[in-house]
Amino acid sequence: MSDKSAAYYNHLKSREPDLEGWRIRAGRHENPQEGSELHKDDAVFESHPISEAARICLISAGEHLRLAWTAIKAREVYPIAHYTTLRGALLAGSQAVYILGPDDAEIRRGRGLAAIAESYKRSRQFHEETLKSPGLTGDEQRRVRAQVEWLTGRMEEARRAGGDKSLNVSDAVIPYAAGVTYRTNADLQNEVNLLWRQMSGDAHALTWALAQRAVFQSPVKGQPLSTGVAGGSLKEIAQPFEASFQILKRGWALYDRRCETP
Repeated sequence: MSDKSAAYYNHLKSREPDLEGWRIRAGRHENPQEGSELHKDDAVFESHPISEAARICLISAGEHLRLAWTAIKAREVYPIAHYTTLRGALLAGSQAVYILGPDDAEIRRGRGLAAIAESYKRSRQFHEETLKSPGLTGDEQRRVRAQVEWLTGRMEEARRAGGDKSLNVSDAVIPYAAGVTYRTNADLQNEVNLLWRQMSGDAHALTWALAQRAVFQSPVKGQPLSTGVAGGSLKEIAQPFEASFQILKRGWALYDRRCETP
């Protein structure tokens, strides 16, 4: 490992204690204190607490970061897969910040309920798809349809309780979380948005994101294409890792603040 790679490795290693602490927290059941902001938020839709929706986002982001770090510790640095993992961390952490960030309770609840409604919507799509499975008995089909109906009802309840109609990740969630985390640094906010866009290329197996990290050889005369080589790079990984880490750290701080009685 070169001195420069060692520096990036040591920086990422310095995040391990926080990641381990969040792992331990994920194994405990946590409820907002009575009278806290999140306790009041949960009351608007007790069937699916907003605090738990946000907490699942925080747990998910931590798991994705630990997965990325576990591979690095095993000396496995991937030119594509690391970015799909870090994209999951960035999305989950940003969604938690998006829900927990606003001081205005109505906005906070609208965002939380939007995430909850989206969860029911996607679960409904899954169950509708299972109806296409061959060999389902009549009783099994009736049970699936009953579940679809139940999910539809829950989704509509969440929306009636004040849920926003949509959860726009690219244009709302990521920019908001970047703004909250890097409040005074517009350059870093823009960098987070660019990382999100770039890692979307990795997640959807589109070549342009990988090509931006590749080193291309000089084209051979008479050949229309040149050869590019892309290997894993701690330098490239460190940037989205750190951004996701800082957003997740802000998310946990917001969660604790909203859970505590004034």
